[in-house]
Amino acid sequence: MWLAAVVLSACLLATGSPAVAATPEAEFQTAENTFRFQDYAKAVEQLRPLLYPDVRLASPDLVVRAHEFLAACYHWLGDERAMEDEFTALLTLAPQHRLDSFFYPPSLIERFEGIRAKLIGLHVIEAEPAPKPPVDTVKCERTEETIVRRSWVPNLVPFGVGQFLNGRNTKGALFLTGQTLSLTLNIAAWVSIESLRGSDGYFSARNAGVARDLRIVQYVGLGTFVGLAVWGIVDAFLDFTPEVKSVRMVPCPTVPPAGAGLVPGIAVCARF
Repeated sequence: MWLAAVVLSACLLATGSPAVAATPEAEFQTAENTFRFQDYAKAVEQLRPLLYPDVRLASPDLVVRAHEFLAACYHWLGDERAMEDEFTALLTLAPQHRLDSFFYPPSLIERFEGIRAKLIGLHVIEAEPAPKPPVDTVKCERTEETIVRRSWVPNLVPFGVGQFLNGRNTKGALFLTGQTLSLTLNIAAWVSIESLRGSDGYFSARNAGVARDLRIVQYVGLGTFVGLAVWGIVDAFLDFTPEVKSVRMVPCPTVPPAGAGLVPGIAVCARF
């Protein structure tokens, strides 16, 4: 009997137990992490199977967020048609959904709102109903739009300045670190070479070989710095938005109606 038990245990260890399949919710969490790390191509590969050909996510909120992440990935990958399809699917499910301006640039939010307006005009979705004012008071507000025009000159500055100004903090940190390290390597190699020179300005036979190797290190550091700087400038211009719009609601100014002086404390709200 004990021999049969040993043989059975050995067989189980040899074959192994089947791995537990990941749930759609766990797959979505993995895809969201990939999206947050800005690996958009891989995020598309992880998000699409959760929505197509059949929706595998049980939570309606996760379905909406999956469409949102997938549309943003297509935007940054340059596939505008696929982005519009995903935003259309999102708004069909959740017509009042809004994009968080903390995570997305104004240009993408404008595209999203434009698609919403188009679907409302085609009567695919309904416009958001206006909130009913309280019975005793009527609040008057007007829309104030502010446009900030940005200069493209900071995009020419190395060390990730353009990325930081465009809101790409992760990219900015990578360019800053890479360019700082490569420039430090270049300067350190140059200082080391100069320290090997004799009082007559020449290298001794013993130091000539070392100086030659350090010169290679110096050029590699300089080349890496220049390459990263050019790459950072091009990347900053690709993400550059010349105008940033912000919209806020402000109270309407109040003006006294005709004869208001006869009844103190009464004013009407007018739109301008």
